[in-house]
Amino acid sequence: MLDHIRGKLVEKKAGRTVIEAGGLGLLVRMAIPAFLALPEPPEEAVILTRLIIREESWEIFGFLTEAEREAFDILTSVSRVGPRLALTILSSLEPRELAQILINQDLAGLSAIKGIGSKTAERLLVELKEKAVRLAAMTGPLDALPQRPTQVLEEVVQALINLGGSRSEAEKVASRVLKAQPDADFASVIKEALKIFNI
Repeated sequence: MLDHIRGKLVEKKAGRTVIEAGGLGLLVRMAIPAFLALPEPPEEAVILTRLIIREESWEIFGFLTEAEREAFDILTSVSRVGPRLALTILSSLEPRELAQILINQDLAGLSAIKGIGSKTAERLLVELKEKAVRLAAMTGPLDALPQRPTQVLEEVVQALINLGGSRSEAEKVASRVLKAQPDADFASVIKEALKIFNI
């Protein structure tokens, strides 16, 4: 198992990082935030790694923190989520932000990432909710992860639909209440929404 590489950076261009170690020039693929945090060539760097071996290629993916590598591992544990897509997600979300989105089941927040369709986002939320707790533990206490407005919105919308409303009506009412009370929790929002919805 290739755990990390220590060596001299010889090339640092968008989407292409080459580090020389033991006389070998190793191409390492990294998420954008990690790539930008690297020193400039010819400085030395230590990069945590995951080696992905396929029939047609061997690829090294690099990270600067254990939390970033853990996020990569849990993302690629989901079917049809390959290492390139995992890097795309980590280029948009820090590990802590990813943990927050997964724990809060924030479909809108995940779907907003370019290249992530709604079906893939739903699959990630379903399969990774429990694993996200471990990731969150590496990046900060769970009580520091507040409920997100998008999660509250979806929960209220679903509750109103279950009570007989249409999705369009439910979204309109829930959005109206949340706009007036952006920091309100589910209980407060549903209480006000029911007054407007007249259920």
